[in-house]
Amino acid sequence: MLFSTSSVFITLIMSTIMILLFNLLIVQKKCIRFLKMDIMILLALVITVRLIFPFEFFFTITIPFPLIMNGLKEFFEYRVFLDFTILQCLCFIWITGTCMQALKYLYSMKKCYRTLYVLQQEAEHRSVTDYLKIDSKYNYKVWISPKIDSPMVIGLKKIILLPKINLPASELQEILKHEIQHIRNHDNFIKQVINILKIIYWWFPPLYWFSNQMQLALEMRVDQQVTKGYTKSQVYDYASVLIKLKQMMIKQQNLLSVTLPLSSNFLIGDHEKVLSYRIHYLLESNYRKKTSFLLLFIILLLPFISNSIVLEAYFPPPLKNYTSYPANAIEESFILEHKNGSYSLFVNGTLTKINDPNNKKYSNLPVIKESDN
Repeated sequence: MLFSTSSVFITLIMSTIMILLFNLLIVQKKCIRFLKMDIMILLALVITVRLIFPFEFFFTITIPFPLIMNGLKEFFEYRVFLDFTILQCLCFIWITGTCMQALKYLYSMKKCYRTLYVLQQEAEHRSVTDYLKIDSKYNYKVWISPKIDSPMVIGLKKIILLPKINLPASELQEILKHEIQHIRNHDNFIKQVINILKIIYWWFPPLYWFSNQMQLALEMRVDQQVTKGYTKSQVYDYASVLIKLKQMMIKQQNLLSVTLPLSSNFLIGDHEKVLSYRIHYLLESNYRKKTSFLLLFIILLLPFISNSIVLEAYFPPPLKNYTSYPANAIEESFILEHKNGSYSLFVNGTLTKINDPNNKKYSNLPVIKESDN
């Protein structure tokens, strides 16, 4: 694997295209009604993997693209401060920002566990089997507190948090099924991976679009899984529970966000802004239709397709540098790396300045650094 400016550039281009496709599919009701959410989650996985591995691989083909890459290369190599290039300055800003975002994330994590500690002391402790007949391996803890504003799963703990409200047993069971499915899907783990990507690529706007739509996709997938096998009437009842719960939460005064401030980085919860879209998807979509194998296969190929090319700068050497040398002269030749970072080719006792020491025609020549003496 090779990490380079070109590999990062093509990663950002390909990721942006796939994120735009992801957003288009999930917000266009004409599109999403014919798609199962496993397609969207698979596409999200492809986007995530592409961002995690911004490298060139053994199968990557290098394509000279001077129209754009030459200008970028010259821009990044421009020296702006002492001996620092623009690229070095940008890398410093990138690393500094990443460290700051990481510290912010760790602070949010500390606040999350502090919140859990407070709830552990104050909440009513129950378990899933108090409400549902379910396999013992899914018998997660249930904490009930008036300080919780809506049902949620917090952090990476397999703990379901419920607000202290009065609901019929059947409606409470639907809510618990929803939260249990989040845990079974490892949705909070998925969200933490996205959070880590946001720490690394904190300066990349499309990633924030992706993060917002990913929350909606996770909720819609759970809705789809919980209502699998439901009749149309049961789906309507499930949707009614979601609406009723949101109405009750709006009336609550002691919100978790006020009494126990907590970063949304660690929550999988039901947000009001996506509720209407979820209801529409439940009632109108054709998600019981089988997913096309061909479509799945195409999405699985996307990481390889997006990693198959990398664009590089290309500067053709001047005509005077195209000179033939005898074999013994080549054997005695080398590339001299000057202290200022420039390079020269030594042949037959003559030094000739070159721009690109990585050119294939110099691949067999040794590189010697200029001595300080």
